[in-house]
Amino acid sequence: MGAYDGLRRMRANADLMLVLAAHAADWNFEEATIVGERMRRDALRLRRAVWKIEVGFLPLTMLRQFYIGTPFQIQEAAAAYYLMRQRLLALYAATHAGRYPALAAVL
Repeated sequence: MGAYDGLRRMRANADLMLVLAAHAADWNFEEATIVGERMRRDALRLRRAVWKIEVGFLPLTMLRQFYIGTPFQIQEAAAAYYLMRQRLLALYAATHAGRYPALAAVL
């Protein structure tokens, strides 16, 4: 995943994927709205997991309880990112197949 830098990139990419899903609403409003909402929920899970990871590495002893759950939060962030990616690719495959190959190559 690229350690902490990878998590930051995943969080930034999640925001970009949400923009791409909103852009797909121009082609297929109904499906893009539903997929976009699911992706927003995945993005929230990803942000929450990254935040808990960041808090877990704070030097304060009272916040050390989060450190124990760090492997689970990393898995949560990776799963949310993967789901967002798959949903976006499926949306583009269904709504605008012409742009799908370029998007799949970038993601």
